[in-house]
Amino acid sequence: MCEIYNEVRGRHAVAILERMHSFYEESVLCNFELVVGNNRFPMHKLILITNSDYFKSKLNDTTSEIILEECQEILSETVKMAIEFFYLGEIDMDLHQVPKVIEFAKLIQADKLEKYCLDYFEKITNSENSLFIEDYAKQNGYLRLLEQTKTYVTNNYLEIIQKEQFINMSSDRLGELLQSDYLKVTTEEQAFQGLKIWIEMDIESRMIHLNTLLKYIRLPLLSVQFLLKELKPLCYSSLSSELMWDILEWYHNPKTRSCLATLNSTPRMSAIQTILIVGGNFNETSGEIETYNNSVERWSTFYNLNNKMNWFQAVLLDSKLLTIGGNIGGASTNKVYCLDIATKQTTELKEMLHARELFKATVVNGQVFVFGGRFDVDADVLNSSERYDPTSNSWTLLAPMLTKRTNHEIAAIANEIYIIGGRQNSENRLNTMEVYNINQNIWTVAPPMSEKRSSFAVVALGDHIYAIGGHNGKSTINSVERFDVKSQTWTYVKEYPESSHGQKAVALNDKIICVGGSYSSVFEYDPSTDKWTPRDHISKSRCNFNILLAPMDLLKI
Repeated sequence: MCEIYNEVRGRHAVAILERMHSFYEESVLCNFELVVGNNRFPMHKLILITNSDYFKSKLNDTTSEIILEECQEILSETVKMAIEFFYLGEIDMDLHQVPKVIEFAKLIQADKLEKYCLDYFEKITNSENSLFIEDYAKQNGYLRLLEQTKTYVTNNYLEIIQKEQFINMSSDRLGELLQSDYLKVTTEEQAFQGLKIWIEMDIESRMIHLNTLLKYIRLPLLSVQFLLKELKPLCYSSLSSELMWDILEWYHNPKTRSCLATLNSTPRMSAIQTILIVGGNFNETSGEIETYNNSVERWSTFYNLNNKMNWFQAVLLDSKLLTIGGNIGGASTNKVYCLDIATKQTTELKEMLHARELFKATVVNGQVFVFGGRFDVDADVLNSSERYDPTSNSWTLLAPMLTKRTNHEIAAIANEIYIIGGRQNSENRLNTMEVYNINQNIWTVAPPMSEKRSSFAVVALGDHIYAIGGHNGKSTINSVERFDVKSQTWTYVKEYPESSHGQKAVALNDKIICVGGSYSSVFEYDPSTDKWTPRDHISKSRCNFNILLAPMDLLKI
């Protein structure tokens, strides 16, 4: 009853103020004039007193006008907006009018109007205006607004570097931004691209800042290929000898890395990744999503998809988890669903051109590629390939694979996608490999593995691809082969600790983490020592699940 009363009272108060505002617009019953410059503003004395401490101290029953001498430069438009707020509690204004309204609010000690304007700044902050609002907050000592806009700029760095306001950023502010551990980038390459954009907009005058700003880039996290392609053409000749020497030392003499104080090799918080496993089955179908917390070395349930899908693929696009195809109720599907990690809301996207299950998907350059699989039964094994473009929410058919495959594996290196092993039917396992060139939309045959494998794990680490365990058509195996992309050869490395199939693997911190399969085990492989080490088990055994890497701050763990 009390809530209903308060609601009615609130509506009544609003109606009264709106009525008084109409009196103000018609100059009805106005008993006071505010004089600013050559402009007079007839209004109701009571409204002014209740909104301004300055006028509350100056006005009495007989006062009919006040001339604001110190407000000669205040535009009449600004005064009108302030008066609108006094009557209605809100203003229709744009970004560049707000500072003037705040200036007037401070002069007449209208605290609520000043707070409204600051809240308005927070509300309208976007990638086009955030640096303007940040500068204003800094110059006027609004610390809360300053902190919030700084956080916005840090969190939306990739959008802001594409905007005009970024081009005019000072070198000091850019340095502060690039130093931040909380800069929202998934790779250090993205941090560098902002620096490159800023430098190239005025390369003659800004090159003097390059050496200083480069020290804020985590150079050891950039690949040699990226440094040669992006850094060398831009600034190789201008690098200080100290910085150049440190870069060379880092890559060619690992033993001295701890002494290279000028290079920061610590990943930014947004780039620190953890493992995400999605779906799968063993004794029953699971819609669980589990995550691994590196700091406590423990697995935990993050979310449950609550679906009965089998043999689907999951990929991560920014903060969205896409679940693609699979088998629902015994039938293959082409449905695609999008889970927003932050809100846990699920939406349906454009379906694939072909229904499929037991296929493979990967993300390259922000687009999703899917390959092969089957349609319901082994007789309908597929060689078709598709690409999903999230900007247009559309699928495009690509050149078909050279071989029909299901239960195969996939690895992406640069602009090439490797399709490895699998089977063509319940009997025929494959050891063959083919490579898809994204730029040319063509397939080529690559050297085969030494062993036939299906339902195995594949992971790319550097210039190598690892094939782990699986089923050879007769039994599960524990052998591990490594493909050298440069020499185009396969060699055996240390065998997996268990004979297993259905396991999955990812590369994390220069090591390989292999999870699940026939067991709930987790093992870590260190290529530098050629050894496998046990890690904490997942909650249950799973096969045919998906394993991904996701930023820890996205998952809030």
